[in-house]
Amino acid sequence: MKVGDMVKFSKEHTRRPGVGNVKDWIGIVIRVTLTDVRVHAVDKIKIMWTVHGDSHISHYDELWWNNLNYEPFEVIHESR
Repeated sequence: MKVGDMVKFSKEHTRRPGVGNVKDWIGIVIRVTLTDVRVHAVDKIKIMWTVHGDSHISHYDELWWNNLNYEPFEVIHESR
């Protein structure tokens, strides 16, 4: 994923208990950074989500998605 890509949560993610409410969220990747943590570098992604006419920004780091056994996001439109 890169800045400008439109994304949504993957079906694998939204089928998990307690997260079905995010199945209709559409977002745009607004920032991709590399943060130097003491032990190793961590990629972070910020996504601005549109939810029922409102928007909010969430950040996700490599430590979160590397603990999943599935892809949490799906790119639905790539930026140029």
